[in-house]
Formats: sequence, structure tokens, C-alpha cells
Amino acid sequence: MGMTDKQFNGFIRLILYDILDVLATMQEGREKEKLQRLADNLQKMIED
Repeated sequence: MGMTDKQFNGFIRLILYDILDVLATMQEGREKEKLQRLADNLQKMIED
């Protein structure tokens, strides 16, 4: 059984908020840049 678009967006939001929480506590570096890119891509998915 698949997810509706609304359920999928809710799932993505849940992941995004956790990533943003981790980003807030991370020191600058390559790993933080990669995680920020992931967060940006997830945000774009929600907005589309």
C-alpha cells in the first residue's frame, strides 16, 4: 500500500526537521555542507 502525497510530504518534513536540528549543533565543515545540501533538496521537494 502506497502513501498519499500528503503523507509523503509529512514524512519528508519529519526527516527535514530532524536534519535541521542536527545542523544547528554541528561545527562548520564538509559534513555540515553535505547535510545542508540534503536539507535544501528535501525542502524543495516539499515546496513542489
